[in-house]
Amino acid sequence: MDMQCYEKTKYWATCKRSCTPGPDEYDGNATWSCRELGPRSFGNAIKGYPAVYCFAVFQTTGYEVDLLNAAREKEGGIFACDEYSLLTPDGTVEIRGEQSTKFQGAPIVTSVDGTAGNTRQFINAWNKVVEIGKWRNHAFTVKVDPDAVFLPQKLRWHLGEFVGKTMFVVNCPLWNMIYGALEIFSFGAMEKWAQQGNTCNSPDNFGEDKYMTQCMDHLQVSRVNDWGVVGDKLCGTFTDCSALPAAAFHPFKDTWGWVDCWQTAMDVYQR
Repeated sequence: MDMQCYEKTKYWATCKRSCTPGPDEYDGNATWSCRELGPRSFGNAIKGYPAVYCFAVFQTTGYEVDLLNAAREKEGGIFACDEYSLLTPDGTVEIRGEQSTKFQGAPIVTSVDGTAGNTRQFINAWNKVVEIGKWRNHAFTVKVDPDAVFLPQKLRWHLGEFVGKTMFVVNCPLWNMIYGALEIFSFGAMEKWAQQGNTCNSPDNFGEDKYMTQCMDHLQVSRVNDWGVVGDKLCGTFTDCSALPAAAFHPFKDTWGWVDCWQTAMDVYQR
């Protein structure tokens, strides 16, 4: 993502983020013309434009495993993204033969909002995402809860105009913040978090979505308000799974309900 092919001489060129014509101190002071060859890259868009990398964080036992197995069987949810990762704290589990990636867990406490105070665990998960490095190949990184019915095909409708921008999506008007079922960050936002996320206020009694909202504001990443990107019963934006603009629906905690909602949303999408 965000690489440009630059000419050194008529015999040599390479891809870099930027280039200044003249002597290059990192190349023995060789002179570069820095003529741009071809377009700047916008990520590894294997399945659609723009390129989207997705990940899910889940426990190694319980209903979340069942939901992800169902999503994998349908090649839906995060499995329909250009790339994805499966992250589990303090252990691993197989999702239809694919091993999850373990990261360091942390105690879950009660948050200031009376929900799960899981900031520390998710900071560890985000650090693992940065370490894995797949996000560097995509215009957007998306964290998706396992109990969210998610169609990345529809998410792309919402994101095309923001490729190359440093932004994140605020998806819940109720509290004017990210709601954690679907968290969307551009490449520029991810790069800022990878470099400066350790400067954010991160109390253990925050929910991770509240933490990420305040952290993005602290890092001066631009907000994009999109109240239609997810139909969330917890935020009051849910109508039904046939809502055309919504790219996700939440929550669906049993396999039958998840699959039924996904099929309804796919039928509408494919019309």
